[in-house]
Amino acid sequence: MARVLVIDDDELARTLLKRMLVEEGHEVEEAYDGAEGLRLFGKNPPDLVLTDINMPGLDGHDVIEAIQMLHPDVPIIAISGGGPDTKEELLLKASALGADQIIMKPFEFTQLVSAVERALES
Repeated sequence: MARVLVIDDDELARTLLKRMLVEEGHEVEEAYDGAEGLRLFGKNPPDLVLTDINMPGLDGHDVIEAIQMLHPDVPIIAISGGGPDTKEELLLKASALGADQIIMKPFEFTQLVSAVERALES
């Protein structure tokens, strides 16, 4: 299966995403914020990145832009539960920056699995 980097400042969300992805046979590395995610990405680029959008410091939009500059071939799934902007606005911007798939929190296990499959196929 794939090596996946999960970037989310919410520990519970990271744990849940990791559990779901491992259940599907993927190897998962976790980052607690955008800066840590980019550091891990730089050490060993994964096959897929899942990033939350609203995070302190480097947010998901910053992460998407940086990854697109470094390795535009690595698919990215953007995830958001909202914030100052609506979920839709945040995810539309993520898509415009290069995210391959977008998921709104809360989401179902099947939505995540389907998004991961589509992203890895592209």
